[in-house]
Amino acid sequence: MRFTQASARFGIPKGTLYDNILGKSKRMMVLEEAGLTSDEEKAVLEYCCQTSILPYNRRTKKSLAAVVSFVEKLRQERDPDFRFTGLSGFRWWWAFCKKHGIVSLYFDPNSSSPPVDGEPSD
Repeated sequence: MRFTQASARFGIPKGTLYDNILGKSKRMMVLEEAGLTSDEEKAVLEYCCQTSILPYNRRTKKSLAAVVSFVEKLRQERDPDFRFTGLSGFRWWWAFCKKHGIVSLYFDPNSSSPPVDGEPSD
């Protein structure tokens, strides 16, 4: 679900969602903190968006939890102690989407609970 969709659905201004979920400054710095290589970023894109089939229509086919788990496993090959904590996985995903032009997150409308501020459900 996009921030604009969450804003409309829950009646929360879009700017408030951005600021409260992602923080007001250094939103893209989280990409550096995750420390993915170029090849790892390509692997994440292929995993969540199937870019080899649809290179320009970057809509995810995986949940945020699945993508974050995939990224953690990639990074743990080089740093076994790497983990996203708290909202860091979501913050990383938001910045990654901005960098790579991913236009939507996976959302399952049959889920029993609504997503948390734009976070997709499994």
